Amino acid sequence: MSLTIISRSGWDSRGPKRPLTRLNKRRVKGIVLHHSGVRNGPKGVNAVRAFERHHLDANGWNAIAYNWLVDEDGVVYEGRGAGFVSAANRPWNSRTESICYTGWGGSPIPEATKRSIRSLVDDIQNRYDQKLWVKGHRDLASTTCPEAVLYQWMQAGMPLDGSVVKTDKEVVDENVEIARLGGQVAKKPLSKRRRSRGQAVRAVQRRLNELGHDAGPVDGHYGPKTASAVRSFQNKYRDFLSVDGVVGKNTWKMLFS
Repeated sequence: MSLTIISRSGWDSRGPKRPLTRLNKRRVKGIVLHHSGVRNGPKGVNAVRAFERHHLDANGWNAIAYNWLVDEDGVVYEGRGAGFVSAANRPWNSRTESICYTGWGGSPIPEATKRSIRSLVDDIQNRYDQKLWVKGHRDLASTTCPEAVLYQWMQAGMPLDGSVVKTDKEVVDENVEIARLGGQVAKKPLSKRRRSRGQAVRAVQRRLNELGHDAGPVDGHYGPKTASAVRSFQNKYRDFLSVDGVVGKNTWKMLFS
């Protein structure tokens, strides 16, 4: 899915007051998901402007806090944008990019919103060589953000509605992406020992969960639960795979065949 992003000038942003600070790409570790924190709040571009007004006028910040915002119709808005330090994830602002859903994360999330968030995550991952974890704000701070429904969808690997028929291009794109990630894994296997993280780990976690091997949250962190699920999968096919908890080219091929 190609993303259409409304630029700051496109939604009449007032910021930033001063030049934004660039992220050090080598220090960036993850992507953090937020929600509005407001029930029955403003929608669309009005919600984005309301965020900016609060962040600039009430908080005295330099700009709207988030790197990206996504509304209920799946429209993506540029906040601070790609590669800039946010103000949303303290003390992780200099090590993450942030996405905010402008609706209430405790209510059902529209399919258009899910598709845009997932595509936005994929786009960010591409800029950081597929190495980022994906977490909710609550994983990094004492908060309930992004609320249960949005958080659980994120932890499940951001699945999309199966009743929505994929276009031929989307199917081809998914197959190309799996093949590309598989090429990376063939050169550098995934494991707990390596502390592997990123998009390939998320793909493995999502696939293991689909196959009934509980890898836990699909967060892109290759921890003990992921390693245990890999061993469970490998044990099922032990005539063909080594049961070592490592995802190399053979385990990857079996997972996605």
